[in-house]
Amino acid sequence: MLLPDLREEVARYAQKMYASGLVRATQGNLSARDPSTQLICITPSGADYQTLLAEDIVVVDAFAHVVEGRWKPSVETPLHTYILRRRPDIHCVMHTHSLYASACSTVYQRIPMILAESAACLGAEIPIAPYQISGTPEFAELIANTLGDGPAVIWGNHGAMVVGTTLALTFSTAHALEDTAQVYAIAKQLGTPVELSREQITALRSHWLQGYQQTSIEEKAARS
Repeated sequence: MLLPDLREEVARYAQKMYASGLVRATQGNLSARDPSTQLICITPSGADYQTLLAEDIVVVDAFAHVVEGRWKPSVETPLHTYILRRRPDIHCVMHTHSLYASACSTVYQRIPMILAESAACLGAEIPIAPYQISGTPEFAELIANTLGDGPAVIWGNHGAMVVGTTLALTFSTAHALEDTAQVYAIAKQLGTPVELSREQITALRSHWLQGYQQTSIEEKAARS
């Protein structure tokens, strides 16, 4: 089996997406690129996240052609591969239907940086792409352009997508997005949420990136 370790990790994080409420039923999808081969492991279409195994994960190339797998890959595979081709700085793409981020997508409510932890992880206000039917080349270009070089994007009237260098970081980013959306919705009922300044966000982001880079070095050393 090609890329057994990465396929197992994708299956494990897909299960974590379901268990933590980032997706429900068979919603959403998750992919990770192997830097050495440039092959991409992605969840299958209509996957039951609770029973997903490594052998259920589909391997595709950079242009969404199936290389190995017993199931059809996610219908959003062309979007995942398009973003990964555009973003050599990241290797993972996660599409979620988390409740509060999805709610923001229906009212086109921007998600400002009001929490220090989320500002450190996300680094900036999250852009919102206008609604468009998914699964088309035009949709892939729209989402990639709206995402730009950032870590997350809201899909209008749909859900959200986050990207990252590792599955662990991508999973954390998805929760940072959902936590901010939820706290913002609650805070607006209590008063006027105070947004962090651009300078504060920049300082938080810089400090967080330094800590994350150090953690990555330590993890690599532990595995070697």
